[in-house]
Amino acid sequence: MSFKRLDQVRAYARASSGFITTKELAQLQIPSSTARRWAQGGQLVRFQRGVYRVDDGLIGFDEAVDLAAKVMGPDRAISGRSALALWDLPGGSRSKVEVVGPPGATSISKHLICHRSRDLRPSDATLVNGIPVCTPTRALIDGSAALSDQVIGDALVRGRQRSLFSIDEVSIRVAELTRPGRGGLSNIRRVLSTAIEDTESLRPQNGYEQMAQRLFESFGLPKPVAQMRIDSGRQVFYVDFAWPSWRLIVECDSILAHSTQTDLQHDLSRQNALVQAGWRVLRFSYFDIRDRPEHVAAVLRAEFKSAQAI
Repeated sequence: MSFKRLDQVRAYARASSGFITTKELAQLQIPSSTARRWAQGGQLVRFQRGVYRVDDGLIGFDEAVDLAAKVMGPDRAISGRSALALWDLPGGSRSKVEVVGPPGATSISKHLICHRSRDLRPSDATLVNGIPVCTPTRALIDGSAALSDQVIGDALVRGRQRSLFSIDEVSIRVAELTRPGRGGLSNIRRVLSTAIEDTESLRPQNGYEQMAQRLFESFGLPKPVAQMRIDSGRQVFYVDFAWPSWRLIVECDSILAHSTQTDLQHDLSRQNALVQAGWRVLRFSYFDIRDRPEHVAAVLRAEFKSAQAI
C-alpha cells in the first residue's frame, strides 16, 4: 500500500520537475510523518522548507520555473527577463529565475531571485500554463534596465506583431511607473521617445544612421527600408537599411558597437547568414558616411546598376 502511494506521489510530482509541496502531499492524504519517513529512506528529497522532490537532479531554468510555481503566493509572479523568456520575447534570459512580490516580501528560495515592488498591481500579472507571470508589458519594462536599445526595440516590435501589447500600452504603463526614486526606466523611455513609428522596427536610429539616411536622400538614391526585419530561415535579423528589390543591405558600423571579439564573431555570423539567405551586404563606417559621402554614393550606385531590380 505504501509503495502504491509513493508511486502516486512520484507521478504527481514529475508533472512539475519532481517538486511537490507539503500542502499537496496533504491533499493527496499523505501524512507528514510518512513524507518524513520517505525522505529519511531516500525515496523523497527534502528540497527546502515545505517542498520535497522525487529526485536530486539539476536545477535549470525550467525546473526553477516549476519550483517558483510551487512556492509563490498569489501576490508574486515571475518577472523581468525571466518573464520575457517565457513570453519568447527578445531580451529574455533563461538563467536564474526572477520573481517579483510586494514590499516586505521575503526570499522564498535560494534558487530564485526575489524582487520587491510597491508598483505591482494585479493587472501586471497573468497565468502562463497555470504559472503567475508578469504580463509582456510589465516584463519588458522591468527587464529593460539590463537591455540595450536594440533589444528593447526588437522586443517592442515582436510584442506588437504578436498582439501582446501596443506601443501606447507600454508608454502609458511606463508613465504610470515613473516617479521620484524609481529607477530602471531610462532605457525604455529613451527607446519609446525616439522610436521610428513609420518602420517595421521600433529600434531608434542613432545619429550615425540618421546621417546615412540624409546621405541617401541628398544623392537621389532609391529609398531604403530602415530597420527592416529579415528572416534568414534560421534566425530573424533587423538590418540598418535594406533595398528588397535589389536584395541589398547596408549596415552602419560604429567602433563602439563592434569593438570586442564577441561583437566581431556575432557580426561575422550575422553577415554570413544574410549572404546565405541571398542578400548582398555592404558595410560603411562612421567616417565613410561623414567624410566620404561621394564614395558611399558611388559604391551604392554601382551596386544598383550591377543588380537588376526584382
